[in-house]
Amino acid sequence: MSILTMNLRQLYQRRGLWLAYLMFAFYVCASLKVALDDPRAGKGTFIGLILLAFMVGMMAAVLQTEILTKPMAFCLPQHRRTVARFIVTIGIATNALGAMLFLFYPGLPLVWRLLVLGSAFAAGLVLYLAGAWWGFFARQPMALIGFLVVIFFFGQRLGLHVRLERIVVAHPVAVMAAGVLAALAMWLYLTRADLARRNCLCPWIGFAEVFDRDKLRRSPHYRSAAPWTRLKDHPRPWVEKLFLGCIVKCRPLSVARCMWGAVYSSFALVLSQWRNALFLVVVMTVFLGYLSGHLMVILFAALPIVAGAMGLSHGALYSSMLTAGGRRERFTATLAVAATGAILVTVFMALVAVLSVPLSHLLPELHIYGQRLTYRVISARVFYGPWVLLPIAAMIHLVFYRRPILSMILLIALMYAVVLAAELLSHDLRPLVNAPAAATLAALCWLAFILVLSRIAHRRPLVR
Repeated sequence: MSILTMNLRQLYQRRGLWLAYLMFAFYVCASLKVALDDPRAGKGTFIGLILLAFMVGMMAAVLQTEILTKPMAFCLPQHRRTVARFIVTIGIATNALGAMLFLFYPGLPLVWRLLVLGSAFAAGLVLYLAGAWWGFFARQPMALIGFLVVIFFFGQRLGLHVRLERIVVAHPVAVMAAGVLAALAMWLYLTRADLARRNCLCPWIGFAEVFDRDKLRRSPHYRSAAPWTRLKDHPRPWVEKLFLGCIVKCRPLSVARCMWGAVYSSFALVLSQWRNALFLVVVMTVFLGYLSGHLMVILFAALPIVAGAMGLSHGALYSSMLTAGGRRERFTATLAVAATGAILVTVFMALVAVLSVPLSHLLPELHIYGQRLTYRVISARVFYGPWVLLPIAAMIHLVFYRRPILSMILLIALMYAVVLAAELLSHDLRPLVNAPAAATLAALCWLAFILVLSRIAHRRPLVR
């Protein structure tokens, strides 16, 4: 058995990939249904499988990065060419199947249809290699998935899928030339001598360790042990002085001291990076202002909050420290952390809404692919999504803290369910999106979160 064959066996041996296969299967079925039920030329219905190649390339790169991060991985026989062969093999198989969908493209003569098949294969290969490059380049490539969801929905509104399909069909020679150049560049990148050396012993959580609870717990300690992390991820002196002053004023082992300590450990680094937050305020203000007429914008503003809630609610509650505090102290500290997070989110969104007022008089109209985008003042509806989804995400992570995979699946399902409901039922839900309804729903969600937190803090074991 060859080294490449042994490397390919991990595609069915790793349980962490099964969830990815399930998600890919739903996407493939939807793409085939859209393309074959109503085959129309130039409408962007045949491009779905080509876009999927980016995610497949990222997944293939993550699998190889897991191997390269192991000690002495550079001593494996033919390790340089094996990585490149693995990436190329998966890319050829994936894009060959994805290009077959263009066999059903209507209105093409035989010779041009063959050229379009090669063009579709090359276009998918370019996206596949782009995803693979991102998987090797970025330390946490899966963080791009949320951004890809945004591109998917708003790209559909702007007609980017139609443009891409027309390029594939109308310019096959240019697309195939781009595919050849991308493949050559990626081969040179994957066979360079320092690829394994740059990744060796780097902290990494991949598909092999995603079900390993001990590895998931040890990973933050590995990352914090790196010298550059200790120097970089440290609170600013003024933040330490502010929190430590409040902590010292409290009585030792009191509830107030435990609350301040939990808030300090959760948000000291966030406050220290306030410049990044201001930059994000400007970006979100421009983004939400041009698209504020859509209900989707409210939910996209809330999705990062849901992702951040995964590590927000359990830090002060579950602990293996001997003097971490009693059950009452942990309950109060966790509630204080959640309330502080909600306050910071409110301040962030308030800055976005206030900044949109002067920008509405300065920013011009944009015309993108026939779509006219007018900047509007951001309404208070941007607050609704975070206020409602934050306690729900926190509850999920509290209840399923010892089952991280189930927690992740439920959070992803929550995100996609909310986004799809808003996309399909935006006109029906628009009359319901108002301040009284949002306030009532948010109050019910926070009340449920407090009840769940109280139940866990006073009845369940809190040792990690």
